[in-house]
Amino acid sequence: MYAKTEELGQRMAVTESAVKSLTEDMTEVKTVTAEVTRWKLMGLGALGVTGMAAAALASLVTAYWSDIWRVLRGG
Repeated sequence: MYAKTEELGQRMAVTESAVKSLTEDMTEVKTVTAEVTRWKLMGLGALGVTGMAAAALASLVTAYWSDIWRVLRGG
């Protein structure tokens, strides 16, 4: 009976060690996940700003297309 109790204690120590290691790994994973999420949010913001700038440029080209075309034709 004492041998079984000793074996159970050793197995419990191994399990606790594995759980501690897993917890440390998960903390690191959470940090990386938060950083990637921040990058994603920043990227989507930059994409939105780029889209608005492209829309503004397209509006200007459309509004002044006749003048631009006249200059390009040399007249």
